[in-house]
Amino acid sequence: MKDYLTITDLDLWTHLGVSAEERRIEQRVLLSIELSLETQAAAKHDDVRRSVNYFDLAEDLRRALAGKERKTIERLAEDVARLVLRKYKPAFVTVTVKKFALPGARSVSLTITRS
Repeated sequence: MKDYLTITDLDLWTHLGVSAEERRIEQRVLLSIELSLETQAAAKHDDVRRSVNYFDLAEDLRRALAGKERKTIERLAEDVARLVLRKYKPAFVTVTVKKFALPGARSVSLTITRS
């Protein structure tokens, strides 16, 4: 059986945009991730070390976004998925990136799933 850990709309700031001008200033993005993992051992022993510590995961994501420019939300989503898969080893991860750059739209988003 697989369980799911979800972080919804983690508020992050990063340099993101196709043009150099757009990347010059940090932009707000919302990041949502869903990890498929086993949580029975953590529940049985009431021990977060047997699962994924979502605070640590959020901090890892903040560090991964800091200081690196990206042109596309596609690249950002792939970088996040790779980090989560490499460090936390879920069966799969779904990543959604929301960006607020299109006039007249609440947001633009991309969702990917990787295993």
